[in-house]
Amino acid sequence: MNRQESSIDLFFNPKSVALVGASSDYRKLGNSILMNLLTSEIDIYPISRSSEYVLGVKAYPSLSDLPNPVDLVVIAVAAKYCPGLMAEVKRAGASHAVVISGGFSEVDSEGAKLEESLVNAANQAGVRIIGPNCVGVSNSRLFNATFTMMPERGNIALLSQSGALGGMIIYTTRAKRIGVSKFASVGNAADVGFVEVLDYFRDDQRTKAIAVYVEGVDNGRGFFDSLQSASRKKPVVVLKGGRSEIGGRATQSHTGSLAGSTEVFDGMVRQAGCVSAPTLDSLLEICKIFDYQPIPKGCNIGIISNTGGAGVLATDAASELGLNIPQFEKETYNDLRQVLSPMASINNPIDVLASGGRREYRVATELLLKDSNVDMLLVVCAVPTFAGMTQAEHAAGTLEGVRITATDKPVVGVWLAGDVGKPGKDLLEMNRIPCYDDPALAALCMTKAAEYATMLNRRI
Repeated sequence: MNRQESSIDLFFNPKSVALVGASSDYRKLGNSILMNLLTSEIDIYPISRSSEYVLGVKAYPSLSDLPNPVDLVVIAVAAKYCPGLMAEVKRAGASHAVVISGGFSEVDSEGAKLEESLVNAANQAGVRIIGPNCVGVSNSRLFNATFTMMPERGNIALLSQSGALGGMIIYTTRAKRIGVSKFASVGNAADVGFVEVLDYFRDDQRTKAIAVYVEGVDNGRGFFDSLQSASRKKPVVVLKGGRSEIGGRATQSHTGSLAGSTEVFDGMVRQAGCVSAPTLDSLLEICKIFDYQPIPKGCNIGIISNTGGAGVLATDAASELGLNIPQFEKETYNDLRQVLSPMASINNPIDVLASGGRREYRVATELLLKDSNVDMLLVVCAVPTFAGMTQAEHAAGTLEGVRITATDKPVVGVWLAGDVGKPGKDLLEMNRIPCYDDPALAALCMTKAAEYATMLNRRI
C-alpha cells in the first residue's frame, strides 16, 4: 500500500470508531449514525456529554476520556464546535475524521470562514477530514458510518458530492439488487476530495466499477488525471449535476462549488476514458452491466426476441445510439433455419415467434454467441401466458445457451410483461445477467459498455 492509499484507507477500514454527537434521540443524526455503527463488528465509542449510556452502550464525555486509541472519528455536532475538536481527534489517536455537520461554505460567507478554520485546525493537528456537510462513508463488508442504510455487498464503489442524493442512491441499489463495495460522500470536500478517493477506489481490489456523482470541482486538472488513471484499470461512470444554468446556480448554494461549463466537462470525461450517465437511474444500471458482464470486444449487437415489436424497438434504440446491427455468418443462418420454426425470422434481430420457448432461446443464444460477427447479445422476451409455457422458461433457456458457450461476450436481457416477467428476470439477475424493463435502457447500457471498450482499445 502506497502512502496515499494508507492516508485514505482508515476512512474505509478502521478497527475502532468514535462518534462525537452520539444521541439516544431518534430525531438526531447522532442516533441514526450510532445505530448503523453498532451493526458492525468493530469497536464503537459513543461520545456524549449528557448520557452515561447511549443505546445501551457505554458513552464517554469527550474524546480525551476514551480508554483506548481509535482509528476514525465521526463528528455530528453543531458546526461551530468542529474546528475545536480537531486537536482532540489527534490526542485520541486518530488522524482521520468524517465531519457530517453542515453549516459551512454551503450556507454563506460566515460558514466559509468557519470551514477555513476547520481545515486550518485539521492541518495543524495532522488530521485528514472528509466533509463537512456530508452523509459519511461506508464499507459494505465492514461498517457503516452514515445516517443512511448499509448497501448490499457488491463491487461498485460510489463517490457522491451530494450527501442526501448519495444516500438515496444507496436506497435505490437495494431495490435494484445492485451491490456496493464502498461509499463516500465528500460534501464540501474541504480536505479530502474527489482526487484522493478516486485514486483509492482505483486500487481497491473489492471494486470492479466506480460510480461518480459530481456537481463542481475546484481542482479540474487533478480530477481529470484521477479519472483517467482510474479508467485505465476499471470502468468509471460519471453523472454530472448542474448541467443547466439554473442548476449550476443551485450547485453553488448546495455544496459551495462552481459547476463550470457542461460542454467542457463532458469533453473532459470522454478524454479521460470514462463514460457519462444521462440520468440518476441510468448511472446505476450502467454500472451494473460493468459489474455483471465482461467488456465487449466491439460494437456489434445480436438481438433475440419472441415478439417482432419488441425486437424492432430494441433494434431502433441500439441503432440510434450507434451500435451496429450486423449480419450473421452464413453457418449461423443455416443452423438457425434448421432449428427454428419455418415462420421465424432468422435475420438480426431474430424473432423466434411467440411459440418459441426454452429450446428456441437456448439454441438462438448459443448460436449468436458463437458467431464471430456478434460482440454482445441482447435477449428480449415478452413472457407469454399461454400454451403451457412457464414464466421462467425463456430465461432458463438463455442461461443454458450462455453456459454451453462459456462466452466472454456480454449478455443483457429485457424481460417485458411486468410482474408476469419477474420470475424470469430474477433468474437472470441471480446469475449476473443484467435484465431491464425497457429495450431503450438496455441499449443505452450496452452502448456505454461499447464506448468504454473503444476507449480501452485506443490506449493499447
